[in-house]
Amino acid sequence: KIIRNSVNSYIDNVYQMLQKDLERKEYDEKSITDSIREAVAVFELHTTFHEELKQKISPLKVSILMLGSFLNEPKKLIESIEDVKNALEELELSVKRHFEEPKLIRYVKKFDILYIEDNELERKTVDTYFKRKDVDIKAVETSEEGLDILKASTPQAILLDIDLKTSNIDGAKLCQMLKSKMLYKAIPIILISALISEKEKKEILTITEADDIIIKPIDKLADLDVLLKFLI
Repeated sequence: KIIRNSVNSYIDNVYQMLQKDLERKEYDEKSITDSIREAVAVFELHTTFHEELKQKISPLKVSILMLGSFLNEPKKLIESIEDVKNALEELELSVKRHFEEPKLIRYVKKFDILYIEDNELERKTVDTYFKRKDVDIKAVETSEEGLDILKASTPQAILLDIDLKTSNIDGAKLCQMLKSKMLYKAIPIILISALISEKEKKEILTITEADDIIIKPIDKLADLDVLLKFLI
């Protein structure tokens, strides 16, 4: 909506300046060029949070920039503005497909706990422990596998090892990523960490926005029952 409003606003400005220029039968190229540049600047400012849609956003940006090529050709400029509008509609359709439809899927397919741990023994032990409690748990080794699961379903809680050696994204970074996205922000995330001080624990919770931290070694599996309070 922000992108659409800002782009439409500057399209209107270009139209108005073009109309005035046609009436005067002369062109104020600098004013129109400045308006186009301003449109692109505002447009880019509001797309920094949509990395997933870069390829979809590019045609709109290009079509806006192309306006400057037709400052002396009113007919082509008007046609180019139509291209901008079409590219804007394509972007809106892409946003709908990427953010609205997947959201419906995620909230239909729910399970209890997503557990991400690169230590195979610990992963199998915790997986078995919760399954014996009739908890629907999905246990995977890497953050990449966890992200793939999140594309199709939604856990009620995430149990995440902070130091994932076999992943390109460690647990702390993954937690930050998920908490920064509206779709995942509300999912409770419990980190598992090696022995740390109380000060370090507070710092990690602040940086990652995790909901809690369980300290290794886990002497009693019952310590993991803290996750049960998040399950409906």
